[in-house]
Amino acid sequence: MPLLLGSLRGKFVFWMAAVFIIALLLAFAAFRGVSDSIIAALGDRFAEKQALYDKSRIRSPVLKEIVLARKMADSAVLQAWAENENDLQLKAAALKELDSYREYFSDGSVSFIVDKSGHYYFNNKRNDFSGQELRYTLKSDAPEDRWYFQIRHQQFPYTLHVAPDTHLNVTKIWVDVPVKTAGGKLLGLVRAGIPLKSFINDFIRNSEEGISNILIDGDGAIQAHPDSSLIDMSSTINPHTARFTIFNLLNLEDDRAELLAALDALRMVPTQVQTLYLTIQGERKLVGIAYMPDLQWFNITVMDIDTLLGAQTFTPMFVVLTVALLISLLAVALILQYFVLRRIAVLDSAARKVAAGNYELSLPSRENDELGRLAFGFNRMAGTIRDNTAKLEQRVAERTAELQLANQQLAQKNKQILDSIRYAKLIQTAILPRSDLLARYLKDHLAMWLPRDVVGGDFYFLHPAQDGSCFLGLVDCTGHGIPGAFMTMTAHAVLRQVISESDGLALPLVVSAIDDRLRQTLQHTGEGDALNYGMDIAICRLSAGLLEYSGCGIDLCLVENGVSSVIKATHRGLGYRLNPRKVKPIEVHKIQLREALRFYLASDGLLDQDGGEDGFGFGRERFLNQIALWADVPLNQQQALLVELLEQYRGLRSQRDDITVFGFSVNNQSLDEGI
Repeated sequence: MPLLLGSLRGKFVFWMAAVFIIALLLAFAAFRGVSDSIIAALGDRFAEKQALYDKSRIRSPVLKEIVLARKMADSAVLQAWAENENDLQLKAAALKELDSYREYFSDGSVSFIVDKSGHYYFNNKRNDFSGQELRYTLKSDAPEDRWYFQIRHQQFPYTLHVAPDTHLNVTKIWVDVPVKTAGGKLLGLVRAGIPLKSFINDFIRNSEEGISNILIDGDGAIQAHPDSSLIDMSSTINPHTARFTIFNLLNLEDDRAELLAALDALRMVPTQVQTLYLTIQGERKLVGIAYMPDLQWFNITVMDIDTLLGAQTFTPMFVVLTVALLISLLAVALILQYFVLRRIAVLDSAARKVAAGNYELSLPSRENDELGRLAFGFNRMAGTIRDNTAKLEQRVAERTAELQLANQQLAQKNKQILDSIRYAKLIQTAILPRSDLLARYLKDHLAMWLPRDVVGGDFYFLHPAQDGSCFLGLVDCTGHGIPGAFMTMTAHAVLRQVISESDGLALPLVVSAIDDRLRQTLQHTGEGDALNYGMDIAICRLSAGLLEYSGCGIDLCLVENGVSSVIKATHRGLGYRLNPRKVKPIEVHKIQLREALRFYLASDGLLDQDGGEDGFGFGRERFLNQIALWADVPLNQQQALLVELLEQYRGLRSQRDDITVFGFSVNNQSLDEGI
């Protein structure tokens, strides 16, 4: 869509299509309204004629069965036999009489019931029961025979109903005609029937698509339906509440009331036909209703009006209208294309060339109209741009030369700064203890120094004292990068000076001296100082068989025989502005040296480094657990493992602060000899 609307031609095509669609929708709405009114009128007339036709078509075969059965019931031979069933001569004559009628019934079968004995005589079209016409005996206590005993005393010339005969295993539309004497005494019953399945196929399922029939009795009970499962079997003997009626198929209460009124009207005037629109089983249908008073049945012709008289009937008219509309729009489009869009396309092409830097062009401007004047103005504009571009290119060349010179100067200065920072790193690295010095006093050691930037604010140290002891530890100065590096140089100088003057001093006095000397060096004279710099420190003094530890902000972690522990540092720093209310006393912890004992010092850059799935800090507990697991791994090998572990935990997150870890173990023998 954006590509289509990106040009005037595309917009024109889009809106022409939109106009066509809107006009087509309006035409369709008008067409549908007119066609619906025509269909409604034609549908009513068609429904009336179809209902009358179906009434005649269905009534005739049923009425034939009734007339024939009534004639058979008037037979003197059958009446005489019914009064004296055991008379063999009368029986033979009666069975011959039954056989003579049998071939005239629609299915070629006939039944006769003797009331006195309840004997049910039957023979079919194939004459399968010749000599064995007595099929069974009706019993008043048998549910399948209840129909006879319920209707035998009714005053009726005949009964018409649908029911299964479980004895004969058939289901028919039964015509039951009583056999009576002249005095009205009931002798028996003549029974004829039309097989339900063939009746539905021949008369209910209409051969024309979209038309079907439903037969109901006076109470609305369904006697015939294309779906045989919906037929109310034995409806004449069922209680009214148990009957399945046409009203059960209607979804709307208004439809039920309208149908009931139509049935009452037809009883009054049987020659008429009622047409209605009913929602039957969820579908809106046009129905024609006709009454057959001699059967006391109603025929309901159900029609799908969309199938019979759908809008497709009028489709050719709509197609012609659509084609005419399309031709009109195409004619307008061609005219507009020739006189407007073609010339605008030339202007667009010229504008694109100008945008690409081609100013050497001229458009024809002969036509004296808006587009001709626009072409003339475009030519003047292109000439002006051509002149201005030449001037601008000259100025750009001059400015480019000036910028190149400035960039060269900036690159030179940047190189000088980077060289200075690299040199500063060399200087800072030089303050760290040499490996030979560490090896002299320590059995094994780990030294991980990872500044966040090129230089940093952390360092570890080892300084021999004049009294033969040895000071070692870790310092975390305020800041990182270049400011932190300057602080490390200052702190290292103060640390060396104090240790060199520490002969015989207790460790707390050494720490206090470092605090005072650093504060003086930083010129922290009071709380009003603008800047407040200092450091955290963990300082240890090694002497024969003993390690003394004093921590200010940096804990001492220990591992022995796979078990880790920690000695908490004092919560204070050194060198910061003096606030007596916040100064905590310096504590000293003394530890007897043992072969299996290892010591670890770590700056907060390690413990606070975020990582993992949740972005939490690495943490002291994780560090203690890990160094406990590495109890059997030499310290010089742990360094690489710790770097790898930290990288995995950090992932893609950036390093937050300088990270320094200093671990060591002491050989008692060599220490005794050296000190």
